[in-house]
Amino acid sequence: MNHYPGQRLTVWCITLVTSLVCSMPLAASPENSSEWKFTVFLNDDSIGYHHFSLDHSGDKARVTTRADFDVTFLKIPLFSYEHQNTELWNNRCLERIDSTTDQNGDQYSVNGVRTDSGFRLKNRDGENTLPACVSTFAYWDMTFLQRKQLLNSQTGEYVEVTTDYLGESNIETGDTRTPARHFRLTADDMVIDLWYSHNDRWLALETLTSTGSVLRYVSE
Repeated sequence: MNHYPGQRLTVWCITLVTSLVCSMPLAASPENSSEWKFTVFLNDDSIGYHHFSLDHSGDKARVTTRADFDVTFLKIPLFSYEHQNTELWNNRCLERIDSTTDQNGDQYSVNGVRTDSGFRLKNRDGENTLPACVSTFAYWDMTFLQRKQLLNSQTGEYVEVTTDYLGESNIETGDTRTPARHFRLTADDMVIDLWYSHNDRWLALETLTSTGSVLRYVSE
């Protein structure tokens, strides 16, 4: 694995679960709002937060995310990360994305819009045109697991992915243990474990860093 945990978390996002508000499928109701607020842990140490907000009406949705991480050792700063992202969706196709990221002072930006000729994307490496219906790592809508390629919301890379179903298990959500379906998402050198309830609610996320530390989300 080549990415530092802060970058990976938001990019797959990581772009990183769980006294959540229920995450219903996008077309489950005409109008609905959901919010997820996670504390991010590196092993047993809290390093920051990752918040998600979803508003949708029918097939249209607006998703905003914000992440802020700081890793220190003996109060010495080792890593800092700030990420903001706004996405507009229509019928589970990304209509627009605007994201900015500051990783240890290294700046990223991704801007894209769906057009008649495809999804026009601009990042710090230049401009590109992707297929008309693309998806980011949209953990809030588990149908994204059916995709074969996903858009990295930090870098603008369009990466190939595979998803495996690993069976059922019980996971901790707040003070209770909840039956969940376990999926594993693989993209390049990234392996992300995800858990969803039987009514498609996103419950948990966990991955390993390049040094073998566990990166996980815990609901605020």
